[in-house]
Amino acid sequence: MNEKAKRLFLKDFVKSESAIDELIIYSKNKFINTNKKHSPLNDEFIKTWESYYNESKKIGAFETLKKHFVQLQYPVKTGISQTEDYTNTTLKGKQKLNKDSLKLNHPDLISLKVYESTMGDKIPVIIVPNDDDFNTIICALSNKNEPKELPNSMGALFINGINNWHRITKLKTNWLKSNLLGNWNEEFKKNILPNPDLFKDKLIVLSTKAYSGVKSECIGVPTSTWKSLSLIIRQEHECTHLFTLQQYGCMANNIHDEIVADYAGITKILGQFNKKWFLHFMGLESYPNYREGGRLQNYQAPLKLSQEAFDGLKIIVKKVTDTIFSFDTALGRIANDHDGLERIMSICEVDIITMASPKGVEKLLDRYHGKKEVKEVKEVKEVKEITVSC
Repeated sequence: MNEKAKRLFLKDFVKSESAIDELIIYSKNKFINTNKKHSPLNDEFIKTWESYYNESKKIGAFETLKKHFVQLQYPVKTGISQTEDYTNTTLKGKQKLNKDSLKLNHPDLISLKVYESTMGDKIPVIIVPNDDDFNTIICALSNKNEPKELPNSMGALFINGINNWHRITKLKTNWLKSNLLGNWNEEFKKNILPNPDLFKDKLIVLSTKAYSGVKSECIGVPTSTWKSLSLIIRQEHECTHLFTLQQYGCMANNIHDEIVADYAGITKILGQFNKKWFLHFMGLESYPNYREGGRLQNYQAPLKLSQEAFDGLKIIVKKVTDTIFSFDTALGRIANDHDGLERIMSICEVDIITMASPKGVEKLLDRYHGKKEVKEVKEVKEVKEITVSC
């Protein structure tokens, strides 16, 4: 849909032009199909984390993480990020073990692994079962050890780049072996700093609480299994953020990102989309009423919406939910990982206003079948090339 068509559609339920302007900006699609090849994460990065996993089996996950991430050697305390000691350690690598270390309730329960998602990406995952410990770890790793109040509905975080001084030290050691008289500081500024994948880590931190803060009885799942299912949904959800970052070069605190990621998480469990689950996760189970504390209010990028625009967004999300349910129903249960990935990419590449419109199902199906046709043509071409080369 072009902008004029989107505005006409929005006028059916959003009265002010200013609120429509907000929604047009908010819903601008970042997941543009550039046909670029999906780029996996750095092999050396994955190997490093596989060594951390092996180390954690001997000394424990938290002790392993504390060795390599100096933020876990500092308490969460107001103003700590401005101290000279903290900046020297975290930004300049002048490491020293801090006596006033991070205080956790159950560090022994923390675990880590390298997880391979259904989208083919490997990513380090840290699981923190204690809720207070989860909040503390999030503040340490993503908020410079400064306190921050997290929404109750938040149970996971994808960290897109944190300095790993262990990897930097390895780079320096290997470089100096071949450049005994070289200037490492110049090398770092010229060839390392412009390539953050060489020293910045991506990782996922997960809690084990109920997904989106939704109780098991609300969605008809036995209490005994909801905790484990929540972890699976949350893990696949965060891996989907990694996928969009690697495939489309973007990831944002926006409802489109969350729709895509929740679709991946739900279908990982059920093999198909469940709109009842999704509406509960968003706080829209009693639509048109919104439950305060639902996740929808957390996603306010690239701008914080006015109340009228937010009310319009609730309607858009409900319509998108119905569209995706119809799209998924038309295709049947997900046949395999590749089929699921094609559906995820289709939902990425159609903007949320178009998905909410009466043409939404048609546009998703067109995008999905268009992808399959491209894939089939490519496979035929590859077969021909193999035949000729043989």
